[in-house]
Formats: sequence, structure tokens, C-alpha cells
Amino acid sequence: MDTSLLTRKSAYEWRIAPFGKMRVPAVIYASEALVRDMDMKVYEQVTNVAMLRGIVKASYAMPDAHWGYSFPIGGVAAFDPEQGGVVSAGGVGFDISCGVRTLYTGLRREDIEPVKKELADALFHKVPAGSGGAAGVALASQIVALREQGQELAEKLQLLYGKLSRRRFARSRWKTSSIP
Repeated sequence: MDTSLLTRKSAYEWRIAPFGKMRVPAVIYASEALVRDMDMKVYEQVTNVAMLRGIVKASYAMPDAHWGYSFPIGGVAAFDPEQGGVVSAGGVGFDISCGVRTLYTGLRREDIEPVKKELADALFHKVPAGSGGAAGVALASQIVALREQGQELAEKLQLLYGKLSRRRFARSRWKTSSIP
């Protein structure tokens, strides 16, 4: 990447001031050597992400950034839904065949707020996370089950955490989409 397009803020922070339709700056965290080795597509994509509706503070690229399919792989961005924010599956690593399952429940913040700790704990214990095979978890069958039984799993969680309104889990309210 051409470092003359960036403003160096520190040994490991580089900024791209908003230009054109960018709503926020773009920030790359990496050494000069890593930035120079990055493809110009990273520059293009990190600035494109900075143009998305509802983006908060900045579009970020981490030291391992490389070009992806809309976001740079190694890109990070937060979006505010009250400012027209988006949910973009492009922020997930398509280059290594990551998959995304999007599920719309119709739940609102006030529905989740009273049970957020219990819900987070349940998700932490039920959803495998981490790297490598040290945990001894056979993910393939669990991922297939999650993909095929996503709604049923959510309904079981709802029954487990009965504090949420049953009508919010009515099957007709759910919209799902799967991105390979």
C-alpha cells in the first residue's frame, strides 16, 4: 500500500481522513512494513466501509488486513441502528469459507435487557468458540444442526428463559437467511 495516502499517527496507527462519501475516518493498525505489504484493495475497502450508513467512530483494519469481498479481512466496524446502521455479512471472512446465519427475531432491547446476562451465559456455554482443536469439539455436526434447527434452538432457549414473551417467538415473525 502507498503510505503517502495515509497520515501516520504513531508507530502502529495510520489514518485516512474522510473524503468523498466517507462518514468517518479509516484507521489501520499495523507497522510500516505491514502497511507497505498490504494490497491497495485494503485501502479501497476500509474507505468504502467508512461510507456505510450508521457507522460509528471509524472503519478499522487490523495488522493482518487483506482484501476481502466488501470489508477487508481483518476489518472492524460498529454501526448504530438508530442512525440507519447496517448489518453486513461482508465483515466476516469469506476467504476462509466462513458462514453467517442471520436471524431476525423481532425482539427489542427491552425484551432482552432483563435476561441479557443469562442469555449471554447460555450462548457462551452452548456455542463453541476459540481456535484449534484443543477443546475436542466436533463442530461440523453442531454447525449443521444449528443451521437446520436454528429456530427450534431459539424456541428451546425461549422456553428455558421464559421471561421472554412467547408471542415474540411466533414462527411467522422469523426471517432467516443463510450466506454460504
